[in-house]
Amino acid sequence: MTSARIPGGSWTWRRTCLVLGVVLMPVLALSLFTSEGDRLAGTARFDGVIVSPAALVSAIACYAAWRVNPRPGLAWTAFAVTLLGCQGLTLAAVQLIRFPRPVEGLWVLAADLTIALVVLFSVTVGHLVNFRPDPAAAGFALGSVIAVLRLLWLRDSPQLGHDLPEALVATVSVAAFLTAAAFLLRVTSMPAWARQRMALTILLIGGAHLALYLSESPAAQLSAIVGETLGATALVTTSLSLFFIEVEVDERNRSHLNDELERAQRGIRVHRAQFHEINSTIAGITSASRLLRSARGISEQRRVLLEDMIFAELSRLERLMARPADASAPRLMDLDEAIGTLVVSQEARGNRVRWEPSGLKVNAQPDAVAEVVNILLDNAAKHGRSAAEVTVTQIGDTAEISVHDDGPGVEESLRRRLFDWGTRGPRSNGQGIGLHIAHELMTRQGGYLEIRDGGDGGATFVMGLPIGRDNDQEPQDGDDDDEPPALATDLT
Repeated sequence: MTSARIPGGSWTWRRTCLVLGVVLMPVLALSLFTSEGDRLAGTARFDGVIVSPAALVSAIACYAAWRVNPRPGLAWTAFAVTLLGCQGLTLAAVQLIRFPRPVEGLWVLAADLTIALVVLFSVTVGHLVNFRPDPAAAGFALGSVIAVLRLLWLRDSPQLGHDLPEALVATVSVAAFLTAAAFLLRVTSMPAWARQRMALTILLIGGAHLALYLSESPAAQLSAIVGETLGATALVTTSLSLFFIEVEVDERNRSHLNDELERAQRGIRVHRAQFHEINSTIAGITSASRLLRSARGISEQRRVLLEDMIFAELSRLERLMARPADASAPRLMDLDEAIGTLVVSQEARGNRVRWEPSGLKVNAQPDAVAEVVNILLDNAAKHGRSAAEVTVTQIGDTAEISVHDDGPGVEESLRRRLFDWGTRGPRSNGQGIGLHIAHELMTRQGGYLEIRDGGDGGATFVMGLPIGRDNDQEPQDGDDDDEPPALATDLT
């Protein structure tokens, strides 16, 4: 049956050989410790020593699989296999204690029939009813009760049932084993390969015990040893495979969940970055609008500057809502236009800024540059005691924009992780994301952002961008065609 093969990747033939070797160890041990002329019979007589270790290993594996993935089908499987392991231990203990007297075959078949009934019950309700108790504890509890009853039967009424016709016992046993195997094949809560291998296990072990019950010939004894060995091997390989597969599925699910979580976190960071800049931009627009409506005696030049700033910031806000700040390709841009608009916005909010236009142009994405400068000006306004100072200088092929404040500065312990997400000083009321956003934007623009020591204290942040090579080049990105012309230089 090809569907009875364990799915590739979760099990190998080397593991099967290893399990078979472990299962054969009790068989070899029994053959060595029995008398010289009765090795085959002695080995077959103590079959519980072969089945019980395999059943216990399978019970542990099924229980571990259920702990990894607590599905009802696995719970009922762990319950039934644990019961089988408990009965195997009882059988092995009785056989060893009563050594060298063999245990009657009817007693063993009675144990098999009990397990077959449990399997029938388990597969019948396993896909319909959730298994609420712990399957291992329930299996051992029920197995212990059945074991005590069997021991009492064996002690008080050892000949009970021996007058039954062998044909009747054989017919009932075969019917029970075939019915349990058939019902097991119909279970939908277990994979098809596992169902078929479990059914094969029932038939192999049950058939081995039935062979010993019907005959004590060497052929029957050999058939019993082979059947129990193969059945124990099938039981262990199936249960261990179930465990390994559940672990692999759990690992894949965890990996998938981690990937989804990382994507969600990246998405959250992108949205928080957008909201961070949107809130700052709206604050400037709101302050400028309020100033235009309430201020009296405002000069015409000042009014034009405020109106141009509102228009430019509204345009940038519209682009921020549509996509990240650095979504479009870098182009030649005028630093005075970007910085001048933000200086007016800061002054509309009551934040003083000292700045002189430089006439420099750089290759960058305008909205990204504006967002970085805006973040640095916001930080300077929060931590500085007086006016922030913006200077633009050319150093070789790089334009450096420096934003300085006269606040308390940045603690030395924070400098190495200053641009990490969520990092903020003990006196900061911010979210600790602005500088991270600014650093990421500058890196993506091919520039840099760093903190430098100022001569008079405070904090100095310097952003560098490549100088524009063609000062006569026209803007290539239609997104910024609606920006106002260069703002006036005397803004303080």
